[in-house]
Amino acid sequence: MEQKKTAAFHTLGCKTNHYETDAIRMQFAAAGFDLVEFREPADVYIINTCSVTAEADRKSRQMLRRARQVNPKALVVAVGCQAVIGDAAKWADLVVDNDHKSQTCRMVLSCLAGEKAGQRETDEPPHYDELGCIDRQSETRAYLKIEDGCDQFCTYCAIPLARGRVRSRGRKQIVTEARALALAGYKEVVLTGIHLCSFGKDHGLPGHTVMELALELADIEGIERIRLGSLEPRFLTDRFVELAASNPYLCPHFHLSLQSGSDKILRSMRRSYQTDQFRESVAALRQAFADPGLTTDMIVGFPGETEDEFADSLAFCREMAFSRIHVFRFSARAGTAAARMPDVVPAGEKTRRSHEMNQLAQDLSGAYHAKQVGHTHAVLVEQQLGNDLYSGYTPEYVPVHFHAARQQRPGDIVQVKGLQAKPEILLGAQT
Repeated sequence: MEQKKTAAFHTLGCKTNHYETDAIRMQFAAAGFDLVEFREPADVYIINTCSVTAEADRKSRQMLRRARQVNPKALVVAVGCQAVIGDAAKWADLVVDNDHKSQTCRMVLSCLAGEKAGQRETDEPPHYDELGCIDRQSETRAYLKIEDGCDQFCTYCAIPLARGRVRSRGRKQIVTEARALALAGYKEVVLTGIHLCSFGKDHGLPGHTVMELALELADIEGIERIRLGSLEPRFLTDRFVELAASNPYLCPHFHLSLQSGSDKILRSMRRSYQTDQFRESVAALRQAFADPGLTTDMIVGFPGETEDEFADSLAFCREMAFSRIHVFRFSARAGTAAARMPDVVPAGEKTRRSHEMNQLAQDLSGAYHAKQVGHTHAVLVEQQLGNDLYSGYTPEYVPVHFHAARQQRPGDIVQVKGLQAKPEILLGAQT
């Protein structure tokens, strides 16, 4: 009897990548592969790469090389953004772009059979690459991809080059998968995509917006939380906020990608808003929700960013009182307008600004966590850390470590009282 082939997976980058890896993993399991850990010898290694920064590129190459080191005879497969716009082909036996991830297993089987494994090309415009119903995922909360691609073309970002234009997933497929996830026991669903707010834009149909979709998903029995991925302020219209506030299962956590608190830098980045519009969006959310979690991304050291403009970013972040800030040092990406801009900020200065912004992020997180002390929160259990110690997240996306009087399972939602705030976490106990 022929021994089963083995496959190992590693994912870098965004939530969308993690969702897609789970989909590809299901393909291989259905095809009869044994799935093993990436550190173990395998017949096939699939690395879902990322190219959002130079560091992500480096890590993608590192994992491709590591797979080769673990088993020099293995078939090494690169999928994802670095496979499209990077040099993954130097390190991989097979490269699969973002429009053909659904064909990954078929192409691998062709390679293993000694056949040429080409992607099925077509003259038709790129469409949404349907990966099927993914009702078994590697996280305790379920990611639900509703869209791919981005039409924004911000000057610093190579993702539109790697992912292409906006393609929305069919509403029927989304709802079917959400129902399957609920039946599988997932209580929280995270809507994800490359530019989430553009969902439905290419369909041109009334009622096809992300918030109307979220309301439809709220009717599915078993789903107790719906969380949104990254949003843009210009999409937070009065109607958006009204629909959000009317959804009883929507998590009061909004990730608004700011990137800079300087209007001049925002224009140079080709962002679609200014700080006044961002401020208005935050005010509308805080009026509709009681102390929501507001998280953001910030880029420091963008070409031309002066010390005064960096100070503007610090001041604006303080004013917005974000609950969490993800800080990135500017990384020039080939093919983008920002890569050709003058007035490059020196690496040492970018590092200094990153440290200063990260310190502010710690201060703001600590202040937001302090406001949660004394209150009881519904916490989705992530993992067991010790005998009676667990970790999880509140609806506002506050990370919590808590003691429980009885055994908890990942994916359960339990009531936890906040007892002590730290910059990184909220400490609590089950009530």
